Amino acid sequence: MEKYRSSLGVTITGRLTEEATSWAGAALLVELYRKAGVEAAIERTLPKKKSSKGLRQEQMVESFVLLSALGGDCIEDMERLRQDKGLESMLGYRPSAPETARQWLDKFHDEGIDEGTTTAKSLHSSTISKVSRA
Repeated sequence: MEKYRSSLGVTITGRLTEEATSWAGAALLVELYRKAGVEAAIERTLPKKKSSKGLRQEQMVESFVLLSALGGDCIEDMERLRQDKGLESMLGYRPSAPETARQWLDKFHDEGIDEGTTTAKSLHSSTISKVSRA
């Protein structure tokens, strides 16, 4: 095993490795996300996973928060986060693959929302026409 003695008199055994990320603000965002209690709120709100495989719900949400904050334009940009070893080291997990992220989002799709939006638009149009006639 390799030993190194620094100028401060500290002996380091083994090799040190470090990772860096080009996204300087990511560390602050991750710290804020974790200390603000967002993880606990997600755990209370989202349904429990059926399998222990893969990322936890809180980690998936954190990945999407980072994707948005770091300028991701589409779900395929999740691959950029996934390839960043510094980000992976900071997070303690590797962000999901784009297809996995898409499948995770699909679980929350509700056909009724689309119908509700149509109903809301119809109601809005009806209200506007009544107001303009008055």
